[in-house]
Amino acid sequence: MAIFLLASCSVQSSFSESKMSNKEITSILNDGCTIKRNKRERYKVFGKRYRTLSSSKGYKKRGIASWYGAKFNGNDTACGEKYDMYKYTAAHKTLPLPSYVSVKNLSNGKSVIVKINDRGPFVDNRIIDLSYAAAKKIDMLTEGTAVVRIRGVSEEQAAQSFKNNTRSIFSRSIFEKIVSRNKKKILIQIGAFTEERGARELKKIVTNIGVKYVFINKTRSGTKIFYRVRVGPIQTAQSYEDTINKLTSLNLDINIISE
Repeated sequence: MAIFLLASCSVQSSFSESKMSNKEITSILNDGCTIKRNKRERYKVFGKRYRTLSSSKGYKKRGIASWYGAKFNGNDTACGEKYDMYKYTAAHKTLPLPSYVSVKNLSNGKSVIVKINDRGPFVDNRIIDLSYAAAKKIDMLTEGTAVVRIRGVSEEQAAQSFKNNTRSIFSRSIFEKIVSRNKKKILIQIGAFTEERGARELKKIVTNIGVKYVFINKTRSGTKIFYRVRVGPIQTAQSYEDTINKLTSLNLDINIISE
């Protein structure tokens, strides 16, 4: 098996982009929060009291991040919108809803900008709970937790990041080059899980947006079993392009694989 290309469906850009208009920022962020909350809200969970911050400006924190996925997908978040495991979001105990932060995995240097739209994690040694997509972006899915550094970012910085993280970097010409060099079966891998439930959930979501020939491949690596969600075989450039266009509606990492 050969893996020709490993990439996210997105590219993280720097904050030195040209200035965006307020209209464009609002359009990209497309805030779905329906519950308006006091900036200095007080609440109590498991007997512990919390008081939210009035702003995320200047916020910096180092600690342990975790992530939550298929079990919670579609549930209401604390701000009223549905949790979507394939969007760059997170839960935080005290930051305003919504607000935006950069999360950097200190073990590998990878970072992602997320929208805070939920409360949690209510575990003493954890400071943020990332969505599946965000956790995958900073490569912490397998370990489950990671030491991270969080810092607040502006709405413009978040909008610029989200704008550059919503389009595929794959093109028909890339597929054609791969096929020209390799005549074996071409597959697209869109996820790998240690629990079959997560793989089934992703397969269902991808099938529902019209992607054909989605299947789950079970494999063992050392002592662990992985359930890999794949699409294919991809036989034509047009089929590849159509599939990629549908997959870019989700925040997925894509591997083009030859077997």
